[in-house]
Order: sequence, then C-alpha cells, then structure tokens
Amino acid sequence: MRQFQLLAVALVVAAVLASAHAPADEPAKKEAKAENKLVGTWKLVPAKYGGNEFKFPEGHTMLKHITPSHFMWVTYDGEGKAYRSAGGPYTLKGDKYEETPEYGFGDDFEGIKGKTHSFKWKVDGKKFHQNGELAGGTTIEEVWELVEKK
Repeated sequence: MRQFQLLAVALVVAAVLASAHAPADEPAKKEAKAENKLVGTWKLVPAKYGGNEFKFPEGHTMLKHITPSHFMWVTYDGEGKAYRSAGGPYTLKGDKYEETPEYGFGDDFEGIKGKTHSFKWKVDGKKFHQNGELAGGTTIEEVWELVEKK
C-alpha cells in the first residue's frame, strides 16, 4: 500500500511539473517564427505610392504587426490616437506576399476591404521591402524597419 501511495504522489508531482513548462505548441510557434522572417513588428520608413514619395506628418507613425498567419497595420498621430488601420490573413509563397484586409477603419479602408493585394517581398537585415500593387491598381513601394524590443 505504501508503494502505491508513493507512486500516486510521484505521478501528481510529475503532472504539476509538466504543466509548469511551456505549452506543447510553443516549439511550433518558435519554429514558425524562425522560418517566417516577416513575423514581428515593423515601422514604415520610406514609401512611394503611385510612384510618388510619401511622408507622414511630423510625429505620425505607421506600424505593421505580422504573426505567422495574420497582419495588422495601424497609423497613429503623435498623441497615440489611431486614425487608420487594417488587418486580416496573409499568405507567403516564395517571394510573393498577399494580404486580404478583413477589418479596419479610416478613409481608405472601404477601398481595400476584402480584396487581395499582391506584393513581392524580401527581408534584408532589419528591413522588410514590400513592392507591388493594391487591388485597385495603385503601386506601392514600402520599406519597413524591424522594431527592436526596448
């Protein structure tokens, strides 16, 4: 009987210790991030839309957050107030990156909602280059810089 009690205690301790470790899908998440160089938070630096250079007003920022399956970008002013945003799923096939915004807000959101936008992409060091065409035909050339943890 004593051996049974010791075995039961050992099993309970083993179960508690096992549950204290990272979830089983944690290695899969790390693996997906290692394979997908786009996963992270990016800040838009230079951009061209329709061949014209674009610059935000002083103090305004645009960030893009990319997970293994979805993207989201947001534009906000110097006080942190967001005034444009969009997000949804994306796909990667070789150097082809396609976004399909499903949710968002802002003056231009209705023009991009539910449409697939195709781009060529590459990561060069801490820069993510995204070039292509929006579904409506506007060409874009964007360079995003990886946001480092502070």
